[in-house]
This record gives sequence, structure tokens and C-alpha cells, in this order.
Amino acid sequence: MTPRRVLSLLALALCASALVGCGGDALALDPVAEAASTTAKTQSSRFDFRASMTAGTAGSFSFHGNGIFDGKNKSGWMNMHFALPAQAQMQLGSADPSMEMIFDGRHGLIMYMRSQLFDKAVPTGKWVKMDVAKLAKKQGMDLGALMNANQADPSQSLRMLMASSNARVTGAERIRGVETTRYAFNIDFKKLAHDNKALRQLTEKTGSVSAPAEAWIDRQGRVRRLSVTMTMGAALGTPMTMSITEELYDFGERTPIAAPPESLVVDFDSLPGSSS
Repeated sequence: MTPRRVLSLLALALCASALVGCGGDALALDPVAEAASTTAKTQSSRFDFRASMTAGTAGSFSFHGNGIFDGKNKSGWMNMHFALPAQAQMQLGSADPSMEMIFDGRHGLIMYMRSQLFDKAVPTGKWVKMDVAKLAKKQGMDLGALMNANQADPSQSLRMLMASSNARVTGAERIRGVETTRYAFNIDFKKLAHDNKALRQLTEKTGSVSAPAEAWIDRQGRVRRLSVTMTMGAALGTPMTMSITEELYDFGERTPIAAPPESLVVDFDSLPGSSS
């Protein structure tokens, strides 16, 4: 598994968890969809997340981390820590499987990644720059037609909740000291893609029809925690199953986020295997 292959899987996995930057008022009658819409308007928050993913022959791994997004400037930052399969860990030769990421959504979606996982291909301390829409296009997807500018906000995976169906209350729970109501529901990709041809084509390629999910909603109608399990076909380069849980907090907090200077950036296409 080359560093380039690892980067591709990670980037597309992140995009898979936040495929849709669209939602409409027609979905607002559902309590989960309405909460997702309310939360998306808060502009900024901090978030923690944990996830596990199985990606075909690449094996299974998990990751967790935290971050912050700035909706006003369409940017985000996150720090991730991975638990990789033994074989991948041996091939990558890193004692510290973590990654720092910056998202820049001012012009499409650009991701910057820095990690010791890439030390064999990238000088220590350098950032790898990836044009996500360009990468998706190589996989036969027009990601630009699916994602709006706010998709640089990592927490916008909650926009999938706008396609909630069959939502039902399953209990109450405190999240970081805040009282919430827990809902179980399904994310209906057909509903979400109904008026979006590009998204409809993508769901047909991935074979994703629906995904089981849960959401914890506070008294202000904001999503405090969400949990989703997704199964996709080979359209993203390899069959993939991913479960992710995310918590949102400190709504309204702002932290300036800037892209790294060009002197510290290496373009993804210059890495070994770029012709693949």
C-alpha cells in the first residue's frame, strides 16, 4: 500500500461521510432533518469524532480526533489518530499514525494533510495538498456538483441527516452536560438525491440506498451527537463500510484557520504512483 493509496482512501472516506451539501425545506417536517438544518446555520463549532472503516483488500482500521470549523471563511482544521492494520503500519513505517488536516473551501475543496505516515514520500514537516474534486473526477465522480462551499466544514456530514426518514424517539441522554433527546432513523439517499442528478448518479454507483443512524438533539434544536453507518460499492475505488460518530459543541466559537504556505506544500499528484 503506497502513501498515495492511503491518502486516496482517507480523503474519499472523509468525503463519503460528508457527501451531500444539499438539503431543502421539504424535509424540515422531520425532527431530525429540522435539527440538522438548524445546526448547519450555526456557522462554527468544535467537534470530536471516532470512526471505523473496512476498505476491501486494504483491510480495516479506525480513527478518532477533534477539530473546529469556521463557516464564515469556509475552512476547517482537524487532528486525527489512526489504528492501522499491522501490515499497513509495517509498510508505512511510522511510530506515530496521526494526521493534521486543513480544509479550504473558498474555491472548491482543497485538503492539506501532514503526517509521519507520509515520511517515505514527503519531507518531514511538509503538507500534502489534494484537490478533492479533481481526485473524485478520476474516480468517475463530479464531486463539485455534489458539494457546496460549506463542505470544507467537516461537521457538514450532519447534512445527510436532512434526508431523515422514520425518525423515532428512543430515549434521553446528557451530552457534555447538555440534555438531549435521542432519535433513531434512516438516511434515505433516494430522498436526498431526488432533485440532484449528480448525487443520484453517485448513489447509483455506490449502491447506497439508505443508512441507519442516530441523532441526539438539544432543547435549542441543535444536533449534539450523530452516529451513521454507511456501506458503499466499489465506485470510490474499493468496497467500503464505515461507521462514524461525531459530537458537536462550543457553537459560535471562532478560530482563524489558514492554509499552509506554499513553501511547505507538496502536491498530491507529484507523489509516487501519481499516474495510477
